[in-house]
Amino acid sequence: MPSDERIDRAQEALAGVHSTFHSAVATAADQVRTYLESHRAPANGRAQRVATELGAFAAGRIDADRFSALFAEEDVPDAETLARLEAAADVLSATATAADFTADVPTGGDLRDVVAGALAELGRAFGAARVVEFARAGRYDPATHDEFLSTFPARMWNRAEREIAPPLVVTVDGADLRTGGLSEFLDGGQKIVLVVRGAAPPAPLVRLITPGVFVLQTADAADLAKLAAFSGPGIAALVDENAARFVHDPIAGRTTEARLSLLGLPAQAPNKPVGRVTVFQQTQELEQLRALSATQAQAPDGEAAKPAMTMPGDKLAAWLIRQANLS
Repeated sequence: MPSDERIDRAQEALAGVHSTFHSAVATAADQVRTYLESHRAPANGRAQRVATELGAFAAGRIDADRFSALFAEEDVPDAETLARLEAAADVLSATATAADFTADVPTGGDLRDVVAGALAELGRAFGAARVVEFARAGRYDPATHDEFLSTFPARMWNRAEREIAPPLVVTVDGADLRTGGLSEFLDGGQKIVLVVRGAAPPAPLVRLITPGVFVLQTADAADLAKLAAFSGPGIAALVDENAARFVHDPIAGRTTEARLSLLGLPAQAPNKPVGRVTVFQQTQELEQLRALSATQAQAPDGEAAKPAMTMPGDKLAAWLIRQANLS
């Protein structure tokens, strides 16, 4: 993982969210370990404990083996089931103690695929819990459930699991900041922070604004506290000063205008592609941000940002319309 102070700041901001996930996984691991320990005791071990508990009076009068069998569980897990529970406990313990809540998109890589892979790895804890459930109920199907311990993608998480979703901090080049595919992960309590390297499109997160999702684009890591405090799904991007800065807070009002605060716009209109994001796409994202906002932000030089941007293609279209005498 590349060294970047902003990664540490993001991790610190999400510490409370991380704690919720960690606590749930650690508790599940302890419960499975306790179950395993209580069911590994051999029959003669149970008999010895019963004999001790009955005391001297029972010696020679009560068969401890037969007596303990009366109170033995009707469903004693077989060796195969115990092995599956042990494997599940290992995954839960590893996730609780050594899980990595960061991911890096290599230059030219796909942001959506990296996020999906990282969440599938962390989701193994949820898969392990399912393995325990199915194994104890006698409904374990190796063809279906063996894979749960190696990968458990976010699309398979249930509602309760999505509510305690593990937070994720992702480093990515601005040229690879194509965010549209991330919408599928923004559910439950999922929090994602994108730490952006280098120049980026001016408003890439605008495509993710929906009524119930917290969306933040900022140059100040201190703003991430707002994301962490929000109880629902949210995403933030730490960008440079040349990108738009805004926050969409679902609890701020009923309308998009009330929920969206536009804090700053680029001083200049996009004039060249950023990676695979074309000038047209960048301009459309900025125009969408303006359309969703009821206020006009101030440009860095203190002058009011222009309400619209005219691109060479717009001028050509206007000229063609005039030549054709169309209204």
